[in-house]
Amino acid sequence: MSKSKRDFGDMVDDIIDNPAYEMLGGYHIFLRRIAIPIILLLIAMVVYDLTKNQLATGIITGLALGPVLGLERALAEWQIRK
Repeated sequence: MSKSKRDFGDMVDDIIDNPAYEMLGGYHIFLRRIAIPIILLLIAMVVYDLTKNQLATGIITGLALGPVLGLERALAEWQIRK
């Protein structure tokens, strides 16, 4: 009988064994899960410190989301071409 639902361990194994995440020597998962949110948080903190305006902070941080994710994608493509 085959399992219709996969358990959490299977999903973790798929992520760990996925060759797409090996581009940066295993740091790709760290970059996506930890570094990108920290970078966005730092951007928000700097913008709020400069403007003291929550609306401006939200808008500028939201606009920074695209370039931060684009930088991550460019880094991954650069690693593939190496």
